[in-house]
Amino acid sequence: MDKELVKKFAKKYEDVKELFEKHQNMEKEIEELTRKAYLTQEEEFKVKQLKKEKLYIKEKICKLIKDYEGIDVE
Repeated sequence: MDKELVKKFAKKYEDVKELFEKHQNMEKEIEELTRKAYLTQEEEFKVKQLKKEKLYIKEKICKLIKDYEGIDVE
């Protein structure tokens, strides 16, 4: 995912902005958890769930951008 392209669309479209912010927050949470020397089973499960949800959000963002590119004439 090209972050610059996403940022461009996030400035124009609120739905892209919200999803991008959620994606960024999940990325930070995953980084914080994986910095630990040891993860509990619950934390490992949470990391897996966050990664799955983050991927789903990324796919939604890509689809929205693809849809919006048909609208944009810039």
